[in-house]
Amino acid sequence: MPIRNPKSEIEIPFMSITTHTTELPPAVRRVLDTVRRRIRAYVWLEGIALVMVLLGAAFWLGLAVDWTFEPPPRLRQIALVGVGLAALYVAYRYLLRRVVVPISDSTAAALLERRFPTLSEHVLTAVDVTSSSGSAGLYHPELIDRTHQSAAHAVADVRPGELFNRGPLTRAIGFAAALTLSIGLFALVSHDTFAFWLERIAFSDQPWPRRVHLEVVGFPADAAGQRVHKLAQDDDFELLVHAHTAGYEVPNEIEIRFRLADGRRGRDTMIRVGEAQESRDDFQLFRYQFKRVVADMEFDVVGGDDRVRDLRLAVVDRPELFAIELECVYPDYLQRQPRRLPVTGGLRIPEGTRLALRAGATKPLTAARIHRAHDGEDAQLEFADRPQDELRWEYGTLTEDDVLLVSVTDSDGVATREPYRVSLAVVRDEVPQVAVRLAGIGTAITPDAVLPIAGKITDDYGLDRAWFEYQVAGAPLATRPLAAQPGGEPLINKLDQFDLRTTDEATGKRALELKPGQRFSLALKASDRFDLSEEPRAGSSQLFTLDVVTASDLLALLERRELALRQRYEAIYEKMTDTRDVLGRVEFEPADASVGPAVPADNSPASPTEMDSAESGRHSRPNDEIQRALARRRLRIAGSLQNVVQSADEIAGVAEGFDDLGDQITNNRIDNPDLKSRLREQIAQPLHRISGQRMPELAGQLKSLERHVEDPAAGAPELAKAKALADEILVEMRQVLDRMLELETYNEVVALLRGIITDQDDISRRTKERQKARLRSLFEEE
Repeated sequence: MPIRNPKSEIEIPFMSITTHTTELPPAVRRVLDTVRRRIRAYVWLEGIALVMVLLGAAFWLGLAVDWTFEPPPRLRQIALVGVGLAALYVAYRYLLRRVVVPISDSTAAALLERRFPTLSEHVLTAVDVTSSSGSAGLYHPELIDRTHQSAAHAVADVRPGELFNRGPLTRAIGFAAALTLSIGLFALVSHDTFAFWLERIAFSDQPWPRRVHLEVVGFPADAAGQRVHKLAQDDDFELLVHAHTAGYEVPNEIEIRFRLADGRRGRDTMIRVGEAQESRDDFQLFRYQFKRVVADMEFDVVGGDDRVRDLRLAVVDRPELFAIELECVYPDYLQRQPRRLPVTGGLRIPEGTRLALRAGATKPLTAARIHRAHDGEDAQLEFADRPQDELRWEYGTLTEDDVLLVSVTDSDGVATREPYRVSLAVVRDEVPQVAVRLAGIGTAITPDAVLPIAGKITDDYGLDRAWFEYQVAGAPLATRPLAAQPGGEPLINKLDQFDLRTTDEATGKRALELKPGQRFSLALKASDRFDLSEEPRAGSSQLFTLDVVTASDLLALLERRELALRQRYEAIYEKMTDTRDVLGRVEFEPADASVGPAVPADNSPASPTEMDSAESGRHSRPNDEIQRALARRRLRIAGSLQNVVQSADEIAGVAEGFDDLGDQITNNRIDNPDLKSRLREQIAQPLHRISGQRMPELAGQLKSLERHVEDPAAGAPELAKAKALADEILVEMRQVLDRMLELETYNEVVALLRGIITDQDDISRRTKERQKARLRSLFEEE
């Protein structure tokens, strides 16, 4: 019977079934292979593109979230794991699951038949006929050939590329390319930001650099990381925010975005306080006043690119502390009785004091927390079993500055709104202060000198001992105790003297054998009773370094200083002479020069006409000339007074200089009574009298003259007294100057004698050398 093909309606006569193997035509095979390759390429491209889209979107979304919220590394790890799982899912869903599915010829043919109806199922029939050798043997070879020919003819015009909907693939590739390009541009343009984001992806703890840095005052984070500020109901609260200026930008405004307990939200702008300067201020201050807070609220502070989140105000009924005191037990070396100090502002406590905090409470307390800023530790006190109406806490020994923040919790579970602040400032025990000088000693001394020490040695709590420390010509340091030890009290004025002739009690010889040419260094040191550490606690004076010279060399040095003093005194004498000359130029007009009518030469009564003429002449004198004369008079008197006061101080300095010369001669044990008498009795003492008595008398007289400068009648006698007193002082000053010149002559004689002695020593030395030479020559001749 014939076999009918339902599509072609071709009747094929029945033939005997024979086994026959056929292959698809090459054209059909090429089309099917092309479809298969393109399907797999489509799957690969779309899958990879979708994975890249996911990763690119995750890159930008993660960057935005991380920059905005800065999550901790743990949260970033979870997010990175989530992105990885999502990428695996997309890869599996759109790539792995599809790419491993085999695409048979029948599937490819069905796709072609569905997309291209003009194929009329020739390709599908050809594939079915050749799909298995068993079924292919059921058909006549001629029928198979015709089927193959029909399939080959049908696929001749087929374009496998039209089989695919390129829209999804194009969009996926476009998004992937755009994201990849944007990331590349981001890495190129903002390399530092890109590198920092990669570090953040690698779980870096470094926060994002911000252009703005905000700091909210008064919201420390608790153990849970929450930033809560507690306050009583209906209280106002002023929020302070610091916008740092060093390395940051100051935002134009800062917003508060708050959330109330009933779900309402709102925002407001903070008030800018002043205008901060980066070179002067560390921050720009912003403030905001919360009025009558009646319920809990949460808020964020937002300014520029920075945001401080999750700040909360909690309304509570707070307990109060009163009568806060510190029990102080002072160190033993201070020798003080224990006492209680009320806490009012900052407290200055001696170092090493043991402290205990005491306070009363308005409500029974169940717990207390005391934070020590010094070490960052918190002391927790629990009274839950027996609530206390009083707080007592042992601080310990105070060694560093500290701040205590005291928070208490009452029996209702309510804590104080703000911690009570107790500031403790440590008063360090200072080393003794040694402010001394060598009295009557210059930069050079004789080997027999005595070195008087004047000044004071003090300590804030009490001295323990004092001693000399000295060194000779690089030898080891040596010490010598002061004759009078402090015993806790300060030493003031003349303390002691260091005698170079002091003998050693053990040997009976001099403790110091100084020779001319050596250098002697001396310092005075003292220690206190501080015993809280093992470190040395000695205070020291300056180091006095002295040259050891002979008596003649020292006298030569003193002569040079004396010459300088005389020259200084001569300049003072010249100034006083000039002052006397200035006083001589001060003039007062006669008392009747400016008043009364002119009197005729014959003593006849003046006529009314003559009297009117004299009166008009008197008033015709220029007023400005009178004022200029008065100004000159006042200026000359004031200048003279100033010169007298300055000269008195300068003369006193010269007198002290001559006193010091005399003291140096005495302290260096130079036996020259005549020189001492001249320096002290003939020069220093008269100078002291002039500067201490005579010059103040003249200054007082000039002040009296200054008070009568506008009154010729009273000023002229005062001027005469001032001139006479100035003349007397100049005479006395000249007498002293003459004594100085006499002393200079004496010094010249001494210098001449010193030269003669030197020449004699030189002649003696040369004579001895010649005698030795003659003796040597006699021995050589023998």
